[in-house]
Amino acid sequence: MHRAEVDILEQGQRWRAAGERVVLATVARTWGSSPRQPGALMVMSERGRFAGSVSGGCIEEELLARVQSAFPPQLETLEYDSDTTRTLPCGGRLLLVLEPLAGIAGLDELIAALRAGGRVLRRIDLAAGSVSWAPAGTDGATRHVGEVLEVVYEPAWRLLVVGAGELASWVCRFAELLGYAIEVCEPRPEYRAGWSLDDIVVAAGYPDDFLAGRTVDGHTAIVALTHDPKVDDLAMLEALRTPAFYVGALGSSRTTRRRAERLAEHFGVAAAELARIRGPIGVDLNTRKPQEIALAVLAEITAVRNRVVLTSQRLDA
Repeated sequence: MHRAEVDILEQGQRWRAAGERVVLATVARTWGSSPRQPGALMVMSERGRFAGSVSGGCIEEELLARVQSAFPPQLETLEYDSDTTRTLPCGGRLLLVLEPLAGIAGLDELIAALRAGGRVLRRIDLAAGSVSWAPAGTDGATRHVGEVLEVVYEPAWRLLVVGAGELASWVCRFAELLGYAIEVCEPRPEYRAGWSLDDIVVAAGYPDDFLAGRTVDGHTAIVALTHDPKVDDLAMLEALRTPAFYVGALGSSRTTRRRAERLAEHFGVAAAELARIRGPIGVDLNTRKPQEIALAVLAEITAVRNRVVLTSQRLDA
């Protein structure tokens, strides 16, 4: 699960521990235009405090007022329809499930499972008002069928960064905001010594060992940012052995071409595998500023993750 979503549940538990009544709202289904996907969640206290969102700001104020004036005593559903209310100006319909936090059994255990990186399925029987959760399989997905809502909470998407220079630090800052679980590798001691993000530990050693020692799956992005061929080449060789959804390395078109030639000539990497390496990385923002290059890199990673095809991706560095 993305860490922001776990934080939302934990915030609700803190308010409840302080003596407030708290409601968990979950998007069950949407029709037409909708800024949030099924499974999106929000907690609201009877004092008007909230964390998370279930729309783009359209219904939150009205929903908070409803919770304060008529706190739901048990699980209930609530539908917003643009044809009958002005609250959804963009059109569409939205079905929510409201649950008093005090009535959710095993919530602390659920949060602990999510914090541990587990993939969890919550099953809500809307007709019976019953809720259960269990570890989820790899092929499960959030869905609303009949009177049953199944919400799958995914582990955090992961970003493995090779290099600890200024650009890498900005990439990590943006990735943190996007909810990635981040790990960094840097074989050069002077760069490790200059690392400024105290909450992200930088591993020593070379990237091939670093990547080989981690479980990399289709929810993982790997990006090499040292601009040092003897480091980035090792990273790419090991990254191509994984099912990572994104593999990229910093460099100009010329640097990217020469890297491909080296990997093909000296390591026998096939053309189909070389095509997986993205470079030059990032969408083209016509910039040399490290903050903006980092934004460009995360924009491309996000596009690949969401299966969006970008028409302009040239960014020489």
